[in-house]
Amino acid sequence: MKTTKSLSRLGSLLDNVQVQVSIAAYTKVDAKWRQMNFVPEFNRFYYIREGEGCLVIDGVPHYPRPGQLFVMPSGVKQSYYTINENGFGKYWCHFTAKIGDTDLFRLTGVPSHIDVTDQERLSRLFEQLIEHYHSRQFTAALMQKSVLLEIVSLYLERAVEGRQMFRADQEDSGIRNLNLVLKYIESHLHDNITVPQLAALVHFHPNYLIRLFRELVGTSPIQYVHKMKMEKAMSLLTATEEPVSEIARQVGMELYYFSRVFKKHTGLPPSDYRRLLQERHGAED
Repeated sequence: MKTTKSLSRLGSLLDNVQVQVSIAAYTKVDAKWRQMNFVPEFNRFYYIREGEGCLVIDGVPHYPRPGQLFVMPSGVKQSYYTINENGFGKYWCHFTAKIGDTDLFRLTGVPSHIDVTDQERLSRLFEQLIEHYHSRQFTAALMQKSVLLEIVSLYLERAVEGRQMFRADQEDSGIRNLNLVLKYIESHLHDNITVPQLAALVHFHPNYLIRLFRELVGTSPIQYVHKMKMEKAMSLLTATEEPVSEIARQVGMELYYFSRVFKKHTGLPPSDYRRLLQERHGAED
């Protein structure tokens, strides 16, 4: 249950992730491939297809094997070098992935690498990423982001399967306090939640909490609360026959205000949203 709730919170945060590719390629490195003790401002993906070498990430040496996908995160001390004449053949890219102003991998605490189960699929994705990187089509940047998001999703899903997620830096008080606030919001969606109330939970000034939310989540606390309330309402409208007034009560809103916020969030009033879902399900049956 704890893991399920953690994944639910992460899923809500991922809704705000922004990515950008700066370069993508396939390279067979030579014996001179080497850089020591640097701290990059961007992330790297290395998808190893052949050869040998060493990656040092945050002081830990790794000797990747073909079929492994490594992430070398921004802001972390790292090195790389060859260990013999048979250097790596690898797909790679440099990119940023942020939620608000915070790097995605800082929030999630992902492992250094995954063992790729569908290697041909990932190879195709990197080929597409490289193609879009070199493309002059006006949609190329959008396509790069689309493919990169798929690669990031694959990485996170595989990390979850291996139970290797959520080892984010526990010394980071901002992330630790944010998690306390997110847990509170999750369990009090039926209440009228205010910023001063949330700030008091972690002994912050309300203005500081707002800045922290924008930095780590990408939205204000109230925008996040409304988003979570609307997601709960959408789930209840889909899975239950409870009247709209009762659903409004369960997300801590007066009916009129709930209907207005729900329409702003989905483009439809609650009753029309439910009716549309029922019509779709009826057509599928």
